[in-house]
Amino acid sequence: MSRTRGPRSHRSTLRDLLVGAGMFAAGWVITASTALADNDKHGKPIPCSELAKLTLPEALSVTARAIPAGTFTLPPPLPPDFPAAGIPNLPAFCRVSIVVAPRIHIEVWLPTTTWNKRFQGVGGGGYAGAISWSALGDALRAGYAAASTDTGHQSSALVPALDGSFAFNPDGTLNWGLIEDFASRSLFQMTAKGQTVTRVFYGAKPRYSYWSGCSTGGRQGLMQVQRTPEAYDGVLSGAPAINWDRFIPGEIWPQIVMKEEAGKPIEACKFALANDAALAACDALDGVTDGVIEDPRGCDFDPKALLCKQDAAPDCSCLTGGEVRAMRKIWDGARSTKGRRLWYGAERTTSLSGLPFGGLAGPEPFPIAVEHTKWAEQNPTFDWQTLDYVGFQESFLKSRLLFNRVIGTDDPDLSRFRKSGGKLIVWHGWVDSLIFPRGSIDYYERVLDRMGGPERVQNFARLFMAPGVDHCLGGPGPNVFDMFGALVNWVEKDEAPDRIIASRIENGEVTRTRPLCPYPAVATYKGTGSTDDAGNFACRNPRDSKRGHDD
Repeated sequence: MSRTRGPRSHRSTLRDLLVGAGMFAAGWVITASTALADNDKHGKPIPCSELAKLTLPEALSVTARAIPAGTFTLPPPLPPDFPAAGIPNLPAFCRVSIVVAPRIHIEVWLPTTTWNKRFQGVGGGGYAGAISWSALGDALRAGYAAASTDTGHQSSALVPALDGSFAFNPDGTLNWGLIEDFASRSLFQMTAKGQTVTRVFYGAKPRYSYWSGCSTGGRQGLMQVQRTPEAYDGVLSGAPAINWDRFIPGEIWPQIVMKEEAGKPIEACKFALANDAALAACDALDGVTDGVIEDPRGCDFDPKALLCKQDAAPDCSCLTGGEVRAMRKIWDGARSTKGRRLWYGAERTTSLSGLPFGGLAGPEPFPIAVEHTKWAEQNPTFDWQTLDYVGFQESFLKSRLLFNRVIGTDDPDLSRFRKSGGKLIVWHGWVDSLIFPRGSIDYYERVLDRMGGPERVQNFARLFMAPGVDHCLGGPGPNVFDMFGALVNWVEKDEAPDRIIASRIENGEVTRTRPLCPYPAVATYKGTGSTDDAGNFACRNPRDSKRGHDD
């Protein structure tokens, strides 16, 4: 089934949401002559196989199979990063597989004896194209009934998450139906059906429902906060791929400026040189010299300091004039031909070259950014290398016009989510090498403006910036922390997270702890004790400090 319509009106969107809300409320229809609705009078799940008798709206098929405890062998095709052995150490569970028209695949995993009476939706990455098997396994081990979707398309590429070709019909036109399935509809279907199947299997609704995801998964969580705000009690949105219509074309900007200013990609060793120099210049700005900048926005290191001397060999010890210009523009972010900011750039000290799949400034561009230029140009064979600064600006504006409503996921009006009693935690690493962190700050600032300021917003939504943390994980800073646990405590115990402890672990040992603070507060050294101990830091709002100084 091919749906090739263009973006729909807001009225159509509202109608669909109302239909979706009705589906969510109505839940399910049983065609088998079994008393599934009240089969749990004694608190025991119904037989797993009975779930296959459910008739769900728009579902083409429902299958259910009891899986014994142990290792779950994934169905083909196997993701490239999974061993043939599959996912180990799982409790016994009921596996429900649902296909929704036209081709949305949904997996719902229901622990047989270890259910904690909670539901968790888990997010995907990139363009998805596959079930988030590993995340399902993690949620199941923790006792959750869990659900995941491939977002409505299946890819045979080596890395499905990098393949955006599903957006095109065979004739080269955009398939708006599949794009909308990827952006939102698959998520609403997964949530409604996952919670329905959970309710039928256990004979009771989950006490709490949570969303957890990073990158695309973070965007998916915010999509549901904005459009189906009653679906989840708590949403964890890490490094969210919101502002999709702007930040994704912004990912090709480093390649454009390297081509235009330096004539070729800049070597990884030169990015390392510039990052090391920026760190040396700015590390102490936060009061602690520790290899991590607490807030890189205060660093204004100019790569001109690394300019090669006249007649010097342009090796890895210096930068050419073109490389200096390119690096400035990469850090600054995409601008129009008249100098107007289009989007943000990478923060200084962020690793942009030598990453898997090319990185944003590697020898080859990041595949998702390349795919999106094809979307924006509505041409599956478009060559990004034909873009100069004028062409980039035009393509950027096309992207915003075509995709903001569909997948921007940047609506700051969260009044319905607040009214529903939901809690939201957004977090983003300051040295994210794929999604520019200032985009999350931009969104949160707009939420503050729309929703009545920090005091009102922090009652239900908080943003945490993580110094030295890369895209969803890793990086030179303390990068191990339990954001999801903080969300659960906020929802179930009304304990708002005023600080979340992050750890750096090396060779199995904790070498540093540091608090992560709700934005705009930052971790500030108290002046005494080890700088590797979170207890010696306080969360302070730099704006308050500035006002106090001015007074």
